[in-house]
Amino acid sequence: MGLKSKQGAGSLLPAGERERQSLSHAPRIYLLGAQGYKVQSTMNETISAIERLIARDPARRGIARLVQWGALERAAKALLGARAVGIVSGFYLPVPRVGETDGPPGAKAIGVALEALGSTAFYVTDEINAPLFRAMGLRRVELYRPGLLDALALSHLVSTERPGRAQDGRYYTMAARDITEYTAPIDDLFLLARERGLPTVAIGDGGNEIGMGKVIDRVRADVKNGAVIGCVVDCDHLVVAGVSNWGALGLVGALSVLTGKALLPSAAESEQDLRDIVAAGSCDGHTFRNEATVDGQPLADNLALLEEIRAIVMGGAGGAAPPASRPH
Repeated sequence: MGLKSKQGAGSLLPAGERERQSLSHAPRIYLLGAQGYKVQSTMNETISAIERLIARDPARRGIARLVQWGALERAAKALLGARAVGIVSGFYLPVPRVGETDGPPGAKAIGVALEALGSTAFYVTDEINAPLFRAMGLRRVELYRPGLLDALALSHLVSTERPGRAQDGRYYTMAARDITEYTAPIDDLFLLARERGLPTVAIGDGGNEIGMGKVIDRVRADVKNGAVIGCVVDCDHLVVAGVSNWGALGLVGALSVLTGKALLPSAAESEQDLRDIVAAGSCDGHTFRNEATVDGQPLADNLALLEEIRAIVMGGAGGAAPPASRPH
């Protein structure tokens, strides 16, 4: 059973409105009894299908060995009811000296989804990457500074494609280039949050991002340069994906499944966000070119994956349904 609309008050709406609101009438995770178990099982299977999809490994980094199966659902559940969420992203590229295209678009997708669920989203980054967030039209873009966790009264933290410190306290690219000089220590927020017991979610695709401390032994053993670049900063829930933007979209898809709301961006919105940050100077982290690609993956492939996630959300783990964008 996928996310289908139920009969009831919604059936009195005009046909077009019923279709637009179909997700809003989906069964909820809090149903009890035998029917509730069926709903829960279907949700688990659907989110697992999304998790398998985003674990594709286009760069052939061997990220499957880092995946924490089931973490996507746990991460989404941890964010339900969040009051104020700090969403951290932005990865400096030393060759073109700009931020990369992987990270900020996914951060926006998560933030917009959480705000649709009633949370307040703050986008935490540094001076180099802040223009990318502003280019996407985001408000509440915060430059990291000590004391920010308290200043914003954050209840949850999410990181996607943000470098985290290695064992030596420095920050590295996948090629083991030292970028400490250009990387604000935003991972301090995660260290402090974990001391205080605040929920933390992290998304990464290579081993050098915030949160990879959860699998640091695997990073050191299985990732090229892992012994040098491996991030030691842990998190509660680690989502590993082939591309971090994919992991962010997968998290939004999981939130859609759990809440019955259409939270994913449309293909047009996703494309525009990518083009906007490229216009602001962002470059692909693999090709180092100022073009609308992410980790070497063409725009069309990234949009196709978004629609695959949407199809799983709309049709359940076993089938697809026509795409539908989030409400405005």
